[in-house]
Amino acid sequence: MSWNPPERDWKYIRSVSDDLLEDLCGRINRECLSILKKNSASEHDKYLALYQHVKKSDRIVADCFNDLKRSNLIMKLAVMQYHGVLKAEHIERLSPETQKKLEALKSLNNP
Repeated sequence: MSWNPPERDWKYIRSVSDDLLEDLCGRINRECLSILKKNSASEHDKYLALYQHVKKSDRIVADCFNDLKRSNLIMKLAVMQYHGVLKAEHIERLSPETQKKLEALKSLNNP
């Protein structure tokens, strides 16, 4: 049995999803710069580290934002929370019911 979050939660997340994506991409880009600034690494090592970072980051972006729809919103929110995309101030704006679902899912990752 599936559960659809309240429409107000869906509308809220849709209204901030571009900002959330922008923040995540900013974090990824800063991490890329950090990899490239490592003076002790060879250019090839930097390239390999950057490639792995972008590959991993692309999966995170996809898991958080691809196919974002109301029917899978709770799972997307849980993934966003897990990856630090969804902050406390965002969660506070969600309905108590959605907050409880997120907390339950979060507890599965932190036994």
